[in-house]
Amino acid sequence: MGELINNAFTGVNIIPTVLLMLVLIYWLTVILGIIDIDFFDFDIDFDIANGTDGLDGLQGILAYFNLKEIPLMIILSILSLVFWILSMLLYLLPIKAGGLINGLLLILTLIISLFITKLISLPLKGLFKNMYYKGTEDEEKVIGHLVSLCCDLEKGRLGQAEVKQDGASILINVKCEFTEDKFEKNEEAFVTKKDDEKNIYYIAKVYVNK
Repeated sequence: MGELINNAFTGVNIIPTVLLMLVLIYWLTVILGIIDIDFFDFDIDFDIANGTDGLDGLQGILAYFNLKEIPLMIILSILSLVFWILSMLLYLLPIKAGGLINGLLLILTLIISLFITKLISLPLKGLFKNMYYKGTEDEEKVIGHLVSLCCDLEKGRLGQAEVKQDGASILINVKCEFTEDKFEKNEEAFVTKKDDEKNIYYIAKVYVNK
């Protein structure tokens, strides 16, 4: 036991150890009622109006590691525990604890931990689906209705549109369904379908018969 503790605080091994300790402190404060369980959960807002490239890739990464459906701290808790266990197993290898080679292997261990965390968290997606949903039930009913664009938009870009309703309006992530469609800010569009995995709605032009 003494050797394990020694190894946990040797050189670079202190990184997964401190991460695990911070997570344990977080859950202790939650149990004591000092902070809420969703205190560190957040929405990632992008400056979509500027047409920032790479947003689809980031959205895909978040979805791949289940961060779109499971609270951040749940994922981080699983990751920190897996990362710590794997990093401690490096002690069994004939290398210097906390040394350079140990540090390089720690990076590989973190990458492996991410994929293990994804697998472990898969059964939790259904459990947290309703609790972690970011929006309202009315948002699910926008398919087949008109929305107002919050920014200029063209094929391949991610944008936002406003769903007007009684009370507070809803902002949804939108993309063009058809290549030839281009939208200007404040233009109305027709919602055709939704990608549930990425939480993105597809929109099409509204053509008025004259």
